[in-house]
Amino acid sequence: MRIETVKVPISAFSKKYNLSPREQDVLQLMIERVVNAEDISQKLGISQNTVRIHVKNINSKVGARSKTEILSAFIDFLEKHYEKIILGGSSQAPLAAAANQFPS
Repeated sequence: MRIETVKVPISAFSKKYNLSPREQDVLQLMIERVVNAEDISQKLGISQNTVRIHVKNINSKVGARSKTEILSAFIDFLEKHYEKIILGGSSQAPLAAAANQFPS
């Protein structure tokens, strides 16, 4: 799955959980496997403390306790609302199909 493919689902997920535009930016980077506060802060031009606040706010809005749980909630959202995107016409289970989209 290309990162561009998940922009619409990120927008829908963000709308569902009322994420701010900056929280969406943080989520986008987390999905792109940029999860370290230092790396996120450099990419967004904000302080690491601000990144931590955004992650804390996302956790609160999504009902998660960690970045892993945020990403798990996003995957669950994809499975429920974007099955065709994940499956790409395949009969595989959604997570298996999504996992096959990423290079090892």
